[in-house]
Amino acid sequence: MTAPKERSVTGSANTQAVEDVPGRKFYGWYNTTLLFLIYFAASGFVYFAYAAIFPAMVETMDWNRGSASVAHSLSFIMLGLCYPLTAWMIGKWGVRNTLTAGLLLMLTGLFLVIFLVTEVWQWTLIWGFVIGLSLALTGPICGHTLAISWFNVRRATVLGIVVTGSAAGGFVAQPVLAGVMETFGTWQSGWMTSFAVLVIALVLARFLVNEPSDIGQYPDNIDPAQAWSPNDKAPAKPRTYRSAHHWTLRQVFSSRTVYLMMIINITYLGTGTFILTHGALYLSDIGVSALQIGSLLGIFILGSGSGRIPAGWIGDRFELRWVMAFIMVTMLFSFFLFGSITSFPGLAIAGFAFGACYGGMFTLTPALTSNFFGEKSFAKINSVFAPLLLPFVATVPAGAGYIFEATGNYDLAFLIGTALLGASLVAAILLTPPDYVEPSEV
Repeated sequence: MTAPKERSVTGSANTQAVEDVPGRKFYGWYNTTLLFLIYFAASGFVYFAYAAIFPAMVETMDWNRGSASVAHSLSFIMLGLCYPLTAWMIGKWGVRNTLTAGLLLMLTGLFLVIFLVTEVWQWTLIWGFVIGLSLALTGPICGHTLAISWFNVRRATVLGIVVTGSAAGGFVAQPVLAGVMETFGTWQSGWMTSFAVLVIALVLARFLVNEPSDIGQYPDNIDPAQAWSPNDKAPAKPRTYRSAHHWTLRQVFSSRTVYLMMIINITYLGTGTFILTHGALYLSDIGVSALQIGSLLGIFILGSGSGRIPAGWIGDRFELRWVMAFIMVTMLFSFFLFGSITSFPGLAIAGFAFGACYGGMFTLTPALTSNFFGEKSFAKINSVFAPLLLPFVATVPAGAGYIFEATGNYDLAFLIGTALLGASLVAAILLTPPDYVEPSEV
């Protein structure tokens, strides 16, 4: 596979012009593979790496859990506030250049963490602001936008493949980073490993193609203008609801559906973030050994990866409200179990089940947004949706840390998470496709 050849742009600024080659293989699957590998590195060895390296930083420098966790909370706020910037950059320069800029910034942030951080305030500024902005520019909106542009019939399945990359990277990163830090005896060596992996992702990002039309292709490799006779096999059609309209933001936020979606998104992201940021510390508090903690976090991330493609496959065949309701029931019981028992087998089962549901939601929520409100409106909706959601999620790392410092345990954090999961179950059941209202009627 060779890098797409660009030419000068005189029309739309995000047009990535590539000469069409007769008989060219469908590039959507190349994009899918590249995105899988990019998120394997960027999410797996940076976002998920936090769970492996942060406890070592806290222990080595004797930081307060709540104060040190403010950095991760700030990174979520930056992620949310900068989503409109990411959407604007995607519209202006395309996914490929947006991801490239984000990866360069992420490499800069890791360099600063490795060589400058000795105090909490330094960690807070670099991880909270520099890494937070890089997470926005490399975030799911890029992969989701590209996948939705290239696939319609298999949309949820492809989204599942793309987001599985981050979980697969996180699963691999946990033992790799733990082994590196044990060998070299420093937390900096863990981030150095992440830096090296991220350089590979930067190279791969240059092979992405933004739109099927950029190389004379069509979504799903199906030409909508191509005639077919009754003897031909008809093009595959979606089995689940798809909006026939591309909704405006005003129309979206005039519907009840969007607020039910917000409850579900805040809940699954918040409870998953709690496990990722405080899971290792919680398990250590209840007497789980360091070796078992690494295994349990790996099992959670493995579950997250294992649930993404199956959730996408199921989401292409069954209406998403019922799939999400089943997921919320499973998340509720597994989260409660994780906070109630101390045996390794029970924790492993609960962690894997919760992780599978958490990963499945990563696949289904973008599919639901595009299905309900139109694929061309997806990036625009997400650019507003994320800033509304992520401030709530951002309270989790610091909030859980301060709950521990105030009470000496995480019981209240588990109680709040369980209550939110119960509310999200109700929201999922009520999640029917919204009724389209003409703009003049809104």
